[in-house]
Amino acid sequence: MTKRAFLHKYLTGNYLKMILMLTLAVTAVFLSLLSPLVFSYFIDYIIDMKPIQSPVLAGIIQMLGGVQYLRGHLWIGGILVITIYGLSALSMFLRSYLSGRIAEDMTYRIRNDLYRHLQRLPYSYHVTSKTGELIQKCTSDVDQIRRVFGGQLQQMVRSVCMVTIACYILFHLNAQLAWKAVILMPVLFLYAFFFYKRNQKAFLEMDESEARFTAAVQENLAGIRVVKAFGREKYEIERFDHFNDEYRELNFSLLKLLGKYWSSSDIISMMQTLIVLFAGIAEARRGNLSIGNFFVFVNYESMILWPLRQLGRILADFGKSSVSIGRLIEIFDAKEEDMTTGESPEIKGDIVFDHVGFQYDDGTVPVLKDISMHIKPGETVAIIGPTGSGKSSLVHLLSGLYDYTSGSIKIDGTELRDIRKDHLRRNVGIVLQEPFLFSRTIYDNIHLNHENASMKDVEKAAAVASVHHVIKEFDQGYDTLIGERGVTLSGGQKQRIAIARTVLNDNKVLIFDDSLSAVDTETDAEIRKGIQSLNAGITTIIITQRVNSAQDADKIFVLEDGKITQEGTHRELIHQEGLYKRIYEIQSSYVKGGDE
Repeated sequence: MTKRAFLHKYLTGNYLKMILMLTLAVTAVFLSLLSPLVFSYFIDYIIDMKPIQSPVLAGIIQMLGGVQYLRGHLWIGGILVITIYGLSALSMFLRSYLSGRIAEDMTYRIRNDLYRHLQRLPYSYHVTSKTGELIQKCTSDVDQIRRVFGGQLQQMVRSVCMVTIACYILFHLNAQLAWKAVILMPVLFLYAFFFYKRNQKAFLEMDESEARFTAAVQENLAGIRVVKAFGREKYEIERFDHFNDEYRELNFSLLKLLGKYWSSSDIISMMQTLIVLFAGIAEARRGNLSIGNFFVFVNYESMILWPLRQLGRILADFGKSSVSIGRLIEIFDAKEEDMTTGESPEIKGDIVFDHVGFQYDDGTVPVLKDISMHIKPGETVAIIGPTGSGKSSLVHLLSGLYDYTSGSIKIDGTELRDIRKDHLRRNVGIVLQEPFLFSRTIYDNIHLNHENASMKDVEKAAAVASVHHVIKEFDQGYDTLIGERGVTLSGGQKQRIAIARTVLNDNKVLIFDDSLSAVDTETDAEIRKGIQSLNAGITTIIITQRVNSAQDADKIFVLEDGKITQEGTHRELIHQEGLYKRIYEIQSSYVKGGDE
């Protein structure tokens, strides 16, 4: 997506509003410049009674009653000025209203599309992206675009029109004085533009510092249990102080730069105003400038200088918004995961790995090597192995989060990569080692993906996960509010609620990715027994490092360094030399030692 395509997409439906907004901006400028002219005309042609050279102006004065009538009714001039100011104020209000509507509509749609797109991006994208950076793009960058279209675009139009129209009028009134009135304006504009352009790095550094500052707070609050458990409060406070100090110093530096800019640009502006005052007085004394026109020059000078200084900043901010649009396009250009293309076969749980190999995109060494195994429908299979052996990678392949590099995986005779992702994930349920619970009630967390489930269904799933009796002991039962990330629950309680959530979906394949590690042996056995009682046809895969969790499985596969080194039942494997027997002996001796 190009930047032009991005703007066209999110301005579609707002072009008419934008044209009207720009028209109102020009109208407001014209009306604000008209007021000093009315004063000027009344001073020169009504009060001083100078001869009227312009036939148009003469016609307008005649329509209002003529010079003598207006001279005796000067209040008409006041009414005209008040009317002009009122129309100018109305134009500015409508201009700002339309500008706000355009900006808010744009950012509303951008945020919605960003969130929707991020949800649809593949798991691999989120693994390799920094959460803090994504949040920064979705907030600060979107807000930068909102500021440009919500105020700075109309301000730019206003500034350009103000300078252009005012200069045209001034040159029409007195060309010689007009040259003196604009002599320092190019200097002021270039100074403003290059100041903000040069100091964009300072603005960017402050934004990045704010991102680090925010990320530190977010990380600390998310891991507050670990901080408390290890007594790391002092360290975290010092770490926060470091980021806070950095942010404050950068802020101070930026404020100093802005202070120098505004004070120095004030000097340039005052010098320009003094030039007009002295030159205007000299022209008036020579009889080349009327009092009314002198009044217009002084008023226009003050009206032009401020927009001119702002114009430099606005143009620099347009550069920042261009960078922001580019950063958002980077997200939008990331390819979404295809969830709907493919077949939707009936899944019973017959899974065949045929010489499967897998390597991460950014990796140099294969994680899985020549994996071959057959899991029959309704079987309970355990995969056991040390940390880093590739057990979780198998889970990622089965759920379609990653695509295998070589070989074939078939589910009920259909190649896994040919199955629709949404259909696959509806039938293959996963309970992760570190389950994520939302800051909602226990009931909401369990029936999260099954909105039509009744309370009875939820309680049944909780009973299978051996957590129903625990929930009933809470004061509010299933209406108990869980803290963020499940912080108010123990590790075992979180895992069991996550198991209940998966069980409720009635999947044909259930995968437990070391998700029974935080429960005791007795609860582990109860959960496995409960799952089997649901439906004898459920294919269950248990990823574990504990022999107790694997020993009742129909088949056990031992995974070492990405390869299957052993296969068999518990009884067969404990009599074979190999990793499984060593783990069994170590864990058995540990249990005996603990009993003693």
